[in-house]
Amino acid sequence: MRQLKKIAAPLALGAAVALSSFACTGLLLAAGENVAVCEAASYVDKTLRPIQLSVGTHYTIDRDTEGELLRSSRTIVTLVGSGEDTGAMQEALWAYNKAVVEKRQQLREDMLARAIEDREERKAYGSTSFVPHETFSDVFVRRADTLAVSLLEYGEGYEGGAHNIYGVMGRNFDVSTGKELTLDDVFTDRKALMAAIESRLRQDYPKASFMESGGSTLLKEMVEQMVGNGTIPWTLDPCGATFYFNPYLIGSFMEGIFTATILFNEEPGLFHERYRHAPASYCMELLPYNKVRTSFAKGRNSSIKVGGSDSGILVTVDDKKLDDSGEAGGLRPVLVSLADGRRYLYVDALDAGEIWESTRIYDISGKVPVHVPMLRHMTRRADIPDNYAELTEDSDMDKVFYIMADPMHFNMSELGAEDGKITRECQVGAKGLPEAARE
Repeated sequence: MRQLKKIAAPLALGAAVALSSFACTGLLLAAGENVAVCEAASYVDKTLRPIQLSVGTHYTIDRDTEGELLRSSRTIVTLVGSGEDTGAMQEALWAYNKAVVEKRQQLREDMLARAIEDREERKAYGSTSFVPHETFSDVFVRRADTLAVSLLEYGEGYEGGAHNIYGVMGRNFDVSTGKELTLDDVFTDRKALMAAIESRLRQDYPKASFMESGGSTLLKEMVEQMVGNGTIPWTLDPCGATFYFNPYLIGSFMEGIFTATILFNEEPGLFHERYRHAPASYCMELLPYNKVRTSFAKGRNSSIKVGGSDSGILVTVDDKKLDDSGEAGGLRPVLVSLADGRRYLYVDALDAGEIWESTRIYDISGKVPVHVPMLRHMTRRADIPDNYAELTEDSDMDKVFYIMADPMHFNMSELGAEDGKITRECQVGAKGLPEAARE
């Protein structure tokens, strides 16, 4: 099956107690960005433990004797292993996956009918051109620990227009109860939340079209409407929460998805105490081509973006960029933040002509991002068969990823011409490279 060569970033989807044990100061960087540095990260909870998830995407091509009509996919999330403290989360994911399969099947049937109708209309007008319709999905795991699981659902579709349409939705769960969280479960004051989101957007996107309209109230009205009625997409991240504005909501299609991240160490009073806790070390999958703000150990807040350029993968950390070589197709980045202050990006991407993603690693602990050369051909893909070398780019196949949740214990696939595929149990080593996990 044809592999997705890029993520453009489902369809435009329908949408108090302040901590006193830390103090923050601002450091003005050369680019003028204010990066907060906190003396103590009092929201860090060392009792939180990672839980392991797996993300799998199933692809389907519908065709008839005249050719392809529809390319589609559905993505489910499963809990790897079990335990007394994750039973409710297991049941929640079973219900989640059941609903996903039913919804995506209905969408597939509806779009297939429209694709057939579109092709027939084109033929009636004498056209011999027809591009298959598409509806693809993916899920990025923003958080997976014994407090919360947060999933960022991505979807895109094309039905013969000038361009595709894409968007995201967040799904957030309390692990101990399996309950899907609402805004009121996590945040203390909706009006204060509205103000914080609007302020963050204006700070992070000074050149956006919503800033050029002078007295326009579009941004304020849209934030108030979406937070007010609870339709705003959001994720509960390891160190705060991120809110997403899909294309056309507050900007043009070309501006993409806008995000606003509210961090625990910046606005602790906005979060109910139960959900104002972060693990000491964490992994967080990033939505490609979209900036996210987060907090690291040692009290540093930072913004990160992983996308593509003409030459390959483009990593941006605050105002520092690394334009790396290679391909940027099928990007799946994960941020790794360790309690000792080290931080890395593990980025899986498809090289030209390949069908298996390769992992590239970047050290973002210092002032500038640095590429860390891999000594072996490794990937976070979990579904690689033993005869992988015999498959071709046109082979029909699904995708299952090992999701990094625990920096000190995660799985990767190593590919070797002589040994075939080997599953390695790894930990992040001293230089950021995966090494054998210790028992």
